Amino acid sequence: MASQPVALVTGASSGIGQATAELLAAHGFTVFGTSRAPREGKRSYTWLPLDVRSDDSVQAAVQSLLAQAGRIDLLVNNAGYVQFGAIEESSVADAQAQLDTNLFGVIRMLKAVLPVMRQQGSGRILNISSIVGHVAAPHFGLYATSKFALEGLSEALREEVRPFGVSVSLVEPSYVNTPIVSQPPTNPIAAYTNARQAAQQAFMKSSKNGMEPGAVARAILRAVTTTRLRYPVGQDGKALLLLKRLLPESAFEALKRRLFSA
Repeated sequence: MASQPVALVTGASSGIGQATAELLAAHGFTVFGTSRAPREGKRSYTWLPLDVRSDDSVQAAVQSLLAQAGRIDLLVNNAGYVQFGAIEESSVADAQAQLDTNLFGVIRMLKAVLPVMRQQGSGRILNISSIVGHVAAPHFGLYATSKFALEGLSEALREEVRPFGVSVSLVEPSYVNTPIVSQPPTNPIAAYTNARQAAQQAFMKSSKNGMEPGAVARAILRAVTTTRLRYPVGQDGKALLLLKRLLPESAFEALKRRLFSA
């Protein structure tokens, strides 16, 4: 059994997940990082194959971790992707796939680790949300839907598991300079092309100028030892949340139109 605290980080092959796994390992955690296709090469943490869309894969990964470490102290739900495009040009299958990874994948992970954490009488769960869990950008509607839902799920779960010594929090980054998997809409409609392309260009520009994944990893490390519900990361995101609270709705919508188009 591991004498150090044990962490499981999903989506750890690159970006925020990789930076988080490496930082936790450097700070004394026994870390298990997951991805659907684990990468070869030297690393400071143990790889586990895991597809969050599969009940069997999730259960197998968690059981493998427990067999090796004997406990789990921290779960970082980071795996996810962006379904891009207008709502009308996205199929129902697009929506189902987006939620299956970004929302139901989290639920599968929770159901696998919570019995262990309850039995231990301790545990920490950090769900990686986004600024779009509060502010839905056009042409990111399905992604925003998954993150809005994750916010509500986490808020309810936090109170449900608190009596068992388990803590739940949300980490909410704004733009991050990292490769992110995105999928185009299944049924593109010409009428949306210009606006969709403008939104995508604005997103790519903001991401290129965004914070490094390590900044989010450091926020996650801070969240491990404190117990707030929400941890927004990035000054631009914090400013946007403040403006949403302060501005009249019409003024904030006009601001969004300027921000989320090229």
